[in-house]
Amino acid sequence: MDHNKHLDASAQGGESSDLAWQGRLTVGDHWARWVGRAGDATSHRHFAAQAIQAPGGARLHLGPGEVVEGELILIDPLVAHRLEAIEGLTLHFLEPAAATDPVLADALGIFRAGRDIVVASHPTTPFWDRWRRGEALVRPRGDVLSASLGRIDARLGDGALRLRTIAEESELSPSRFRHLFAEEVGLPFRRYVLWRRLRLAVTEMGAGADATTAAHAAGFADLAHFSRTLKAMFGVTATQALRSREPARESGPVR
Repeated sequence: MDHNKHLDASAQGGESSDLAWQGRLTVGDHWARWVGRAGDATSHRHFAAQAIQAPGGARLHLGPGEVVEGELILIDPLVAHRLEAIEGLTLHFLEPAAATDPVLADALGIFRAGRDIVVASHPTTPFWDRWRRGEALVRPRGDVLSASLGRIDARLGDGALRLRTIAEESELSPSRFRHLFAEEVGLPFRRYVLWRRLRLAVTEMGAGADATTAAHAAGFADLAHFSRTLKAMFGVTATQALRSREPARESGPVR
């Protein structure tokens, strides 16, 4: 069974075709993947680590006058960047908890063994150097957290989710729950909830819901909240990247 959610997409809102985002967005557990054409996004930074696979080479702006080029580019979390418009690439976004996901193993294998890999590093949030060395980025998950994650998923459509509430139901203090959550999940509670909301919204849109309905079903306050979250995560808005098509039926990693 394919547990990853897909959405075919194209730009809308009057953008010129040469800058349009067109392709497929897949959202899994703590990771996402875009395959197709990348538009000319504005400079941005996000909490997820990013891997760029561009067979024809990509140009990435990291700061004033600083441009790197390559077919394989790794970007640490919180590194400001802007990707020039390009066809036929794959963008991977992932949190620490996704580093050992078997669905990603084949797709990201080239970044372990490949040559001429460009790494845009961050001095205080290193990710890719640790990943390439095979370091463990999260610890094994226990029963308490597994049950808590189920409670979170069951309540996504209810709107605001409070850490204190989930902690109390897990019979833990908020401070202990916060610490345990970060250790075993690999990201803060609030960011985890955002990933789950995005995944649910993509599921709803793939099933035919419009963006506003999908946003509400996933617990976003409104479409603007949904769009801001996408912008923060991936550098594009719902209008740019998420016009619904037929639900895709694909399993396994993109090769």
